[in-house]
Order: sequence, then structure tokens, then C-alpha cells
Amino acid sequence: MNLITKVIFFLVLVLSQNFIYSQEASKDSSGIKGYGVAVAPSSMRFRVRPGSVEKKYLTVTNDTYKPYKFSLTFADIEMERNGKVGQLPVGEIAEYGLSRWISASPNFIELDPGEKKKIEITLEVPDKEESYRAGWCLGMLDEVNERKEIVANPDEKGFSMGVVPTFGFGIYFYQNPPSLDVSDVEIRDFSFSYDDESKYVHLLVKNIGKGISRSKAYIELNELKTGYYEKMDLKVFNILPGREREFDFKLPGNLPKGHYSIMGILDFGSDEEIKAASKEIIIQ
Repeated sequence: MNLITKVIFFLVLVLSQNFIYSQEASKDSSGIKGYGVAVAPSSMRFRVRPGSVEKKYLTVTNDTYKPYKFSLTFADIEMERNGKVGQLPVGEIAEYGLSRWISASPNFIELDPGEKKKIEITLEVPDKEESYRAGWCLGMLDEVNERKEIVANPDEKGFSMGVVPTFGFGIYFYQNPPSLDVSDVEIRDFSFSYDDESKYVHLLVKNIGKGISRSKAYIELNELKTGYYEKMDLKVFNILPGREREFDFKLPGNLPKGHYSIMGILDFGSDEEIKAASKEIIIQ
């Protein structure tokens, strides 16, 4: 093969590879808007009869130009009064834990740019006494990112420390057996307070039932002389059996002075009743 032939062959090879790469890149990027990675739904609610199995699907979408790997694990959790969630120590069995009955298939996925995959979530509830109660857990879909370089800055013990930035998603899983009726949630405290900057209405509620309640709470303000009325933000929340949730509603800064009736409304999912508490206050 002479020099000219070699050059021509080389150019043809390069152009062919570029054409193939261009086609693949176009194929991968078609329809991508660059919104990022999305997981849906953000929570799942089951109503599985003990001794039965139910399956649902989690969808993970990679709307980026980069491939990703993710793993899905489950952990039992506790929820504080303010709604913050904390993971229980490894090995500790939660009173209402669901992680030992739930599984994912697959629990590891790889997503190319523009790809979407479904993960099958299976809840298998055994037929035993402890199954006739509510349960919940947190699913953690975490990016799997292999460390490619070790930071050359060993500590005094000779270990090299490296940080690989990753991200993840939290998915809440709830289970209420069909035998559980709507939970009973009650108002434990309804009070008014203020500081140098703002005025607040405090609401404390407790789930005294056995099931998980999807509740709503809001505050109504009514000035008794002028008829001025205002409804404050709606709080939508989950409240677990035996647990409390508290909220501070900040009153509007431009609220007219006057003698007000304030009412706290709690809708805990019952078709027959809602609960309320009221108080009169003076805004000066």
C-alpha cells in the first residue's frame, strides 16, 4: 500500500468513525431537555392484607447527557414533631418498620442519557399479629460513583482521604392494612404567641389511632367587629400512629388591629368529622 493509498484509507476510517459517533450521539440526545434525573412517585401507599403481596413501580428518568448508576436500599425511620425524618441505627427494629417486608427488583440500575427504567417494588406482608398495624420506611435511591482518584494528602495515620460528590432521592413507603379504619387525630395544643418581630399561632396534634393519617390543617382569622376574614396556609402532612406533629402559623405582618377569633381546623381524613379549636386574641 503506497503513501497516498494509506492517507486515503486513514481519512475514510476517521470520517466513518465520526459519522457513526455522530449518529449515536444524535440518537442518545434526541428528546433530552436537560431537566436532570427524576424519580416518580415520591411516595407510595399500600393497603396490603396480611398474608398477601402487592407490587408497584418506581420510574427513574435520566433527562441528561450523562450516564448514571443508582442503587436502591430501604431503611426504617422515625419522624420528629417538626416533620424531620431520622434513620434508625442499623440492626434496630422499628415498632412500625416496613423495611423487612419490602424489596426492589432490580435494586441496581444503569441509565444511559435519555433513558427511563422502572423498578418493581414488592411489599409482602406476612400473616401474623404484628402485621395488623401500619408501617412505613424510607427508600434511598443513591448514585453509585466509583472513586477514580485518591487525594494525595494522607493524614497522620497514613490514610488518603477522598470525597466523591454524589446525589440521591428519598422515597417514602406507607402501609395501612385494609382492616384499619381512618386514624383518630386530635388537637393537643392551640395557642398564640409573639416576639419582637412576628406573631404566631401554634398547633400541636397527635395521632391516637393505629393507622397512618394523611391530614390537613389550617388557621382561620375573623375580626369580630369589622368582619375582616383571612385563611392562612394549608399544611398537608402525614402523621404516624402515636406520634405528634406541630406547626407554627406566622400571622400576616399587615394584619389590621382588632379583636380576633382564631380557629384551627384539622381534617384527618374522616368522612364524618373534622376537629377544631378556637381562641380570641387582640392584635394591637
